[in-house]
Amino acid sequence: MKEKPPKLTKVEKQARIVSHLRSTGTCHTLKELEKMLPSIVSIRGMQVKEYLHELADEGQIRVEKIGSGNWYWCFSGEEKRELERKVEQLQEEVDRLRSSTEELDRQLAVRKREIEDDEKALGPGERERLIRKNAELQKECQQLRKEWLAVSASMDGGKGIQEMKDEVQEFQREAQMWTDNIYVLEGFMRKMVGAIAR
Repeated sequence: MKEKPPKLTKVEKQARIVSHLRSTGTCHTLKELEKMLPSIVSIRGMQVKEYLHELADEGQIRVEKIGSGNWYWCFSGEEKRELERKVEQLQEEVDRLRSSTEELDRQLAVRKREIEDDEKALGPGERERLIRKNAELQKECQQLRKEWLAVSASMDGGKGIQEMKDEVQEFQREAQMWTDNIYVLEGFMRKMVGAIAR
């Protein structure tokens, strides 16, 4: 039993199309390629146009409408120019990264000098004393937070501060509503008294 050749991926098929167009060194019509490429690339004739369109969109092959049809080609010189363009882009990126790295190295050196100067200014044992003091202050802060939470939870029957703020706002709204009602009644009474006095 004869073993089938391995199935080509889409990328491999595209690479074969580009390679074939380079090797011919000439331009081809779509009809020519629909006859030629299926046997070379192992695709159906109906797929040729799709593959050519994708390759043209990616800039791997060139296409130009001449007369009533499209002509396709890919010359070796274009590949060289494309590679040179990519090398230039990569070189620009390398230069940009190198410049950025040098700037970061300068900043790091400045920061190291500042730390060394600070340590010299502190004197022997001062750094350790400040680290201990910082740890003590952090413990004290944690203790105060716990006490604050305990106090705020025990206030007004276990209501939190936000709950109490919400209640105060509700009371203010109700007070405003009753005040408005009193003004309305007062205006009504003035009208009634004025009507009776006439």
